[in-house]
This record gives sequence, structure tokens and C-alpha cells, in this order.
Amino acid sequence: MSNSVAWAATKYILIEVLLDVVYFPVWWYTKGVVKLGRYCIASLAMRARNLSLGIWLKNMFTPMFGQYDWQGRLISFMMRVVMLVYKFIAFGVWAIIVTLLFVFWLVVPVAAGWYALYQMVNLPLPFLPS
Repeated sequence: MSNSVAWAATKYILIEVLLDVVYFPVWWYTKGVVKLGRYCIASLAMRARNLSLGIWLKNMFTPMFGQYDWQGRLISFMMRVVMLVYKFIAFGVWAIIVTLLFVFWLVVPVAAGWYALYQMVNLPLPFLPS
């Protein structure tokens, strides 16, 4: 009886491992990409909210500190322009980082498979000279 239980457990584990190995690329490029895409969009929305881009744009022409004379309006406008430039640069850098993360997610399994084939069967690498 112990032999059949051990055999059944071994068979079950091997089948599960093989199915997981086969299913991994399917999950990576379907559910994994959707999950990462949602994370990237949420991350960009959170960064825009943290930088308060909408509030700064909405109050672009509102004088700061209740200074309604022309000097106060001019200083407020220039200060907001400087701050918005800084905030949009920070948001752009974050958007580039998130985009690179997404591209990295798509490329890594293909590159890993290509390098594995290169090591096993000496498959030529397309971007390296022979």
C-alpha cells in the first residue's frame, strides 16, 4: 500500500510540475500582462495624484496667499509654472520607468528561452557578431 501511495504522490507531483512549466508562458503573456498593465496604470494614477498635477493645473491662475495685485498674480503664476515643469518632469521619469518595467516583463522570458537554446544547441544570437 505504501508503494502505491508513494507512486501516486510522485506521479501527481511530476504531472503538476510539468503542467506548471507548460502553463507558465501562457499565464505570463495573458493574465500576467493584464495584471502588470493594471498595476502600471494604477501606479501612474497614484503618482499623478501624489504630485497633485490636477490641483496645480486647476489653480494655475489663482493668486497665492490672497495677493490679488498684479505683482502677486505674476509671482504666483511664475511659481506655479516652475512647479508644474518640475512635477511633469518627475511624472515623465516615472512613466518611463513604468514603461520599461512593462517592456522588461514582455522581453525577459523570450530572452531567457533564447539564451537557453543558445547554450543547448549553439543557436546564433541575432544582435551579437559571430
